[in-house]
Amino acid sequence: MILIMLFVLIGVSILLIWQFVGYPLLMATIALEAKPRAKDYTYQPFVSILVPTYNEESVIAKRLENLLNLNYPKDNYEIIVVDSGSLDRTVSIAQGILRGHGNLNPQMKVIQEKERRGKASAINFGKRYASGDLVLVTDANATFDPDVLLEIMPHFKDPEVGAVGGRYCVANPEDALAAPTSFYWDLEYMMRVGESALDSACLFHGEINAWRKDLVDADVQMLSEDLDMCISIKAKGYRIVYEPNAVVYEPAATTPEDQIKQRKRTTIGTIQNLFKHGKFLISSGDWYGRLIFPSHKALVMVSPFMLLSIPIIYVVIGDLQIALAHCVFTLVLFTGLFATLLCLRSRLLGKRSETPSFSLSSLPKIVYYVLLNEYIILLAWKDFLFGRYSVLWEKATTTR
Repeated sequence: MILIMLFVLIGVSILLIWQFVGYPLLMATIALEAKPRAKDYTYQPFVSILVPTYNEESVIAKRLENLLNLNYPKDNYEIIVVDSGSLDRTVSIAQGILRGHGNLNPQMKVIQEKERRGKASAINFGKRYASGDLVLVTDANATFDPDVLLEIMPHFKDPEVGAVGGRYCVANPEDALAAPTSFYWDLEYMMRVGESALDSACLFHGEINAWRKDLVDADVQMLSEDLDMCISIKAKGYRIVYEPNAVVYEPAATTPEDQIKQRKRTTIGTIQNLFKHGKFLISSGDWYGRLIFPSHKALVMVSPFMLLSIPIIYVVIGDLQIALAHCVFTLVLFTGLFATLLCLRSRLLGKRSETPSFSLSSLPKIVYYVLLNEYIILLAWKDFLFGRYSVLWEKATTTR
């Protein structure tokens, strides 16, 4: 019995180390060696930008100003505000900007769903009014780097590319609670560059994702419609490309309450996708199904259960020396791999202004962030199993 428990303990430890540092380290290594994809910047197809909104009066004017001034031919894109029953001045503000803009390019549309049905429904509704074969979805509180379209659109010259995602950066990394979120997105950046070079990025961001309009409809039952569309596009044989030079900025939540609200929703959405696409992911014979999705998403959904199993295994084994030896060895191994990962992070990200430098004082914040996420995953499983969730998104107020 003790021998079996030892094997289980070793197995659980390997999986946890792989999830937290091993897989990011592997993808960062691939990213470091990967050559940038060749792009034809003269390829500038027409694209329809969809902006789903619900009670966004505080940010919609700034968002539209940002989109109207992108560095892209003005007659090659349009902006469609898709409102889902806002109760504030979102629609009137957007319509006022539309009137002031007149018939100038890029063209603007403001359309309204009769009732609020969630972001996926808003995306499907907006697609009906999209003039382009390519659609780009973004959020009302995000801000694009001016060259976003110039960086993303050339990828669609390759007929095997079904979708392209950009890089998410935290707009307020100086905030104490937002800082570890920024570090997390640095790791995501490294993993997605590596994944994209190997096969396909695991997923794209809800704040910046472009795809071929006729490939997929958003599933209105899914909380993480972006992940669902990614897997659906991949299942049809297309690649998901990650473009690190297409940058979107969005404020991170600055209170534990808002962090829990945001992360729990996306976590429930990931669990939904595990059940919906499990058969495809298991049968997939490529890197995406065998390595990328299991390591990037599936393991994360069971990590709190693995962590909780360790003290239980210690009790079953009943040997303090084994427990201490395991703790010391795991900590030393983890520390060494984490230090290597930090070195690769520095090499990949360099001195970019949006990347805060790492210091030892950041460690408590990162530990807090990890533990909070593990707690949120447990909450998400509970709400998922008892059906306590809704597709209607509730904004985190500190991100506006």
